[in-house]
Amino acid sequence: MRMFTNYYDMGAEGAAKRRRRTWIRALIIAAVLGLAAVLMSGCGFKIRGFDLGIPFKTIVIQGDSGVANEIRQMLYGQPKVKIVQKSVEAEAVLMIMAQTVDRTVVAFSSSGRPREIQLRMRVSYRVTDGFAVELSSPQELTQTRDITVSESEALAMTSAENFMIEDMQRDLAQQIIRRLRAVKPLAN
Repeated sequence: MRMFTNYYDMGAEGAAKRRRRTWIRALIIAAVLGLAAVLMSGCGFKIRGFDLGIPFKTIVIQGDSGVANEIRQMLYGQPKVKIVQKSVEAEAVLMIMAQTVDRTVVAFSSSGRPREIQLRMRVSYRVTDGFAVELSSPQELTQTRDITVSESEALAMTSAENFMIEDMQRDLAQQIIRRLRAVKPLAN
């Protein structure tokens, strides 16, 4: 009969024991985390979101653009702001009137291929109350990003452009939310 010098020399039996112990540990951890979640929810514990300081309790966001979707995402978890569907129910209506992306070649290489591209995004919006009374006049925001093009990385350019567009949408959504903080609701 062979004597095992350590746990890992046991072969198939040792591997089975290790797997079984790993599963038991995972089950114990899951049970402890589940119990902690149940106990914390019973006492009223709730993870707080970051308060953006929007002065409206209800808001409608009109528009199908990427900036409008980013704003919806940012406001979704806010405890003091509710996104509603009907304008009449809202204290504020944020209308994203237009979102355009322009792509301009800024510099060419010696062989005549684009070397640097500039992306420019424009978003125009306005804020009214639920009955179309203007709270903020129509405004336009602009973001620009420059991309250096390498001829050897032509396939990566589309993903780089998409990343830049998403980044510009996020930045513009944050700027609009900051500007919403300054808008004063009408007195009832």
